[in-house]
Amino acid sequence: MSTPPSRESRISALPEHMRALLRARMAGHAVVTDAIAPVDRTAELPASFAQRRLWFLEEFRPGGVEYNSGLALRMTGALDRQALTWAVEQIVERHEGLRTTFDAVDGRAIQVVHPSMTVQVEHLDLSAYADPAARDAAADRVLRERLLTPFDLRVGPLFRVLLVRLGDDDHALLLSMHHIISDGRSLDILTGELGACYAAALNGRDAAELPALPVQYADFAAWQHDRLTETELQGGLEYWRQRLDGLQPLELPTDRPRPTVRSGAGAVHAFDIPQELAAGLARLGREHGASLFVTLTAVTQLLLARYSGQDDIALGTATSGRDRAELENLVGFFVNTLVLRSHADPSATVGDFLASVKGTVLEAFDHQEVPFDRVVEALAPERDPSRMPLVQAMVVLQSSTSAAPVFAGLRTEPMSVSRDALPFDFMLEFEEREGELQGAIEYGTDLFDAGTVGRMAGHWLGLAGALVAGGSGRVLGEVSMLGVVEREWVVGAGRGVVRGLSGGSVVEGFAARVAESPGAVAVVCGDVSLTYGELDARAGRLAR
Repeated sequence: MSTPPSRESRISALPEHMRALLRARMAGHAVVTDAIAPVDRTAELPASFAQRRLWFLEEFRPGGVEYNSGLALRMTGALDRQALTWAVEQIVERHEGLRTTFDAVDGRAIQVVHPSMTVQVEHLDLSAYADPAARDAAADRVLRERLLTPFDLRVGPLFRVLLVRLGDDDHALLLSMHHIISDGRSLDILTGELGACYAAALNGRDAAELPALPVQYADFAAWQHDRLTETELQGGLEYWRQRLDGLQPLELPTDRPRPTVRSGAGAVHAFDIPQELAAGLARLGREHGASLFVTLTAVTQLLLARYSGQDDIALGTATSGRDRAELENLVGFFVNTLVLRSHADPSATVGDFLASVKGTVLEAFDHQEVPFDRVVEALAPERDPSRMPLVQAMVVLQSSTSAAPVFAGLRTEPMSVSRDALPFDFMLEFEEREGELQGAIEYGTDLFDAGTVGRMAGHWLGLAGALVAGGSGRVLGEVSMLGVVEREWVVGAGRGVVRGLSGGSVVEGFAARVAESPGAVAVVCGDVSLTYGELDARAGRLAR
């Protein structure tokens, strides 16, 4: 007999607008019912608040690719290229966002919705490769190159389609867009509707049976500007002013000095979270009336506090922004960034810290309607080009991935496309997949080496395990992030690294080792080794 889904899982499966209504009713808030109405297309169409921020960033540093998004699908079977091209045309006609470019009028970012726009399906043939491994490597390079090709926001199109032929019945399909017209949900919508239009083409129908769209993204942006006036925003902005007052940038130790202008170059380190640990984190949350997201956030904030030496940690997270039924099936950029600020006081208990993080998360979501762009304007009007404003690190929990999109006569599966662009210094992303929890750290390669980030992932797992095993009454300062091997390396006298550490600090243990055996080898890197005496001398020179 299968285990019934938990209440949290059942609630998370609801559409976002239904979850928003449920949250509002449970909090005793009035439910907003003012409908979004279509606006005159001959009038000036304002960019949404979220779009204004990306427009500003692009104008400040043109040609960036941090906000390129997309997905790739492996398609096995007899693919009809003509049907696919027709399906793309139908999708572009259906969603105005795919026909939108941007401009500025008197310094204001505006949307330009084009009556029609051609999005070519680019074709590339790699089937001549004799070695499948070499062919797949070439395909990954091509997909990555196209995904990271800059968009021109003024010219467009901001939506690209690439079909790569790998064999007679083997293709890779890449859909790529600029984030200013899309988000994660948009990609799911696009692939689902593309499959429906593809099936309609194969069956000779003039159109796919898709639900009507009551509004388009430009209508939402106009409604947002009309509704979120200065008066309406004042209460929410005041909350964020008080909540983020005195916030300092996150200063993680880096492998290289921070550049004066961040490049956005990034990489990803994936890691597995053991099933027993994932279950323990969920159980720890339930014991404190908190969601899995709260426990993941708490572990991440504690990790960053240990690495930075700062108790006051602000993390960003993303909300879908689709809290209305009209927006559920619409392609567009609805995501908003929230700031989660908590104090990882070493003298606090684990239970108190979890309660604090839970309160922070709930309050932030209660004020999620305030666009992040407006929070930045209110609190950080002077931009630092070396880092993102307000938050430099993110934490995100993705729901279980939806089923692979259905394309008639084809077997589809997602393809991983390597990318090296990131808008933040550091992001911990978690995904629930078929009852398992996967982790990934996206990091800025301007600052961090792969080995450093790998150790950070290990320390995250160490902290998570210690929190689960330690109990609510344990003091945070006593929670260790070291793994078994590291503890043995540091403490174990049998390894001869630091003796007598249990009676003093690491510094004291090292000093004792220098006095005892200055000629003994302390560290080895490749063909280079340093004795304790040499290491102590170098440390002294560095300190001076």
